[in-house]
Amino acid sequence: MKLRVLIVDDMDSMRLLVTQYLRRHDDVEVVGEAVDGNEAIKKAKEFTPDVVLMDISLPGMSGLDVTRKIKSFLPHVRIYLFSAYEVDEFRELVIDSPADGFIQKSCLKPELLDMIGKELGLRETKKKD
Repeated sequence: MKLRVLIVDDMDSMRLLVTQYLRRHDDVEVVGEAVDGNEAIKKAKEFTPDVVLMDISLPGMSGLDVTRKIKSFLPHVRIYLFSAYEVDEFRELVIDSPADGFIQKSCLKPELLDMIGKELGLRETKKKD
């Protein structure tokens, strides 16, 4: 069973980059994309992904607020916030949020690879239990 991922970013080029990268991995399926918080909430309900990659800076509603809303109806979904800004600038926000991690856009590919490995590892651990 593939890791089902929803990508949320208002920049077309970033969604395309992440989607293309993730589609190279046989264990990952991109189930949808969203450009803002309202669309992210709608698609999370529709697709029930395993993982949501959420930009912190979205038009209308912050990625942190969207994360809280999605976690309220999908508490087991894993949400990784990502941003072009350094993690130190958002450390307290991320720690105090229901997000499961932070990915820096400047280190996107290796951090996505780490995230995929971590999530697949968690899935294997749950199967054994």
